[in-house]
Amino acid sequence: MSKYDDLFDETAPGDSVFADKAALDPLAAPADIVARDTQERQLAGLLNGVHEGYLPSTVSIYGPPGTGKTLTTRRVCREFAARIDEFAVEYVNLKECTTLFSAANEILFALTGEKLGAYEGLDGVFDALWDALEGYPAWTVLLLDEIDRILQDSNYDPSDFFYRLLRGEGRLQRDINLSVWVISNELLEVDLRVDSRVNSVLSNESVFFPPYDRAGLRAVLAPRVDRAFRDGALPDAVFAHGVSAAARQWGDARKAVTLFRQAGETAVDRGLDAVTRACLDENLAATEREAVIEKLLQLPLNHFRVLVGITGWSDGESGTIKQPVTTGEITDRLTRARVPAEFHLGARAVRDIVTDLETMGLVETWIESRGRDGRVKQIETTFEPQWVREAIDPYAEQSAEFDDVLVD
Repeated sequence: MSKYDDLFDETAPGDSVFADKAALDPLAAPADIVARDTQERQLAGLLNGVHEGYLPSTVSIYGPPGTGKTLTTRRVCREFAARIDEFAVEYVNLKECTTLFSAANEILFALTGEKLGAYEGLDGVFDALWDALEGYPAWTVLLLDEIDRILQDSNYDPSDFFYRLLRGEGRLQRDINLSVWVISNELLEVDLRVDSRVNSVLSNESVFFPPYDRAGLRAVLAPRVDRAFRDGALPDAVFAHGVSAAARQWGDARKAVTLFRQAGETAVDRGLDAVTRACLDENLAATEREAVIEKLLQLPLNHFRVLVGITGWSDGESGTIKQPVTTGEITDRLTRARVPAEFHLGARAVRDIVTDLETMGLVETWIESRGRDGRVKQIETTFEPQWVREAIDPYAEQSAEFDDVLVD
């Protein structure tokens, strides 16, 4: 026997609490969509507009992560397309697209299975898009996921990109009925800055996906945990505790599924024959950290910079991160960065971004009276400030501009 025989024997599950652990894969699509009846009816109502000769130019599908936006929208559109010959839907995930050219090319690939070379430019890609859509059914919905990833392109104007997609000359000449449905999280309204031309052609149609409440999460999780755990391995009281905690902290179905998988793994590691509340509680903190860091990585560049400024001061003796801080301290910290002129943030811009961050639930603020020195706004994060520092390296990996504005 080699050391690997011993290694695999020692790490093999014994009397596992799991019956089918794959049921707790957060990326696996469920057989049925539950707890999203309102959103499904809204989407179906929009799609049925084709029977009256109308689809809105744009639809905004928005809400926090893990609320079923993409799953529900794709499922409803796919089912509608299966029933209506004159209708087609194409889904494009733009998460890996860092430029508007690559985004347009990704859309073209979804339509034709081919991409164009960089020498063709954005004009060439749009010409190819209109040629491809000419062969599509009378009505086409284009689902664009993770659209906020491409709005920092310095080579092209995002407003021009959207205007051409919605009102491009090639589209109008060919009389193409294209409806663009944009799927994003709650940050799109912060990050998207389009000009009046685009605003004039945007429709006001939107479908909001709120965080799941306790009843919604229970409906989502119940069939999964029934498959995932052996009989009796997840007591009803423990399941109820986990559902309540997940609804209270996130309302995110993916995080909740991950929580129960990790709690089961903890039970296996400890040789338990059932998941306990302690198994869940231990993993709640770890999952909360992952959820916050994921949210930080989705922030626009300047919002992340301000958070770095908020957590950039340390106590001289203990080395702990100073909380709370003032707007002046944030601005002072940011001025120490190696920042090109176009990235400078003034006090007013910092105040506006702090307001955005407070709306997102990432910071809290209050006014402190200092007697003769007046009143000062105090700002601190709603989570462990160290998590911002832990997010810096992964944020830098995905942002080509971050190194140019890094706080010293």
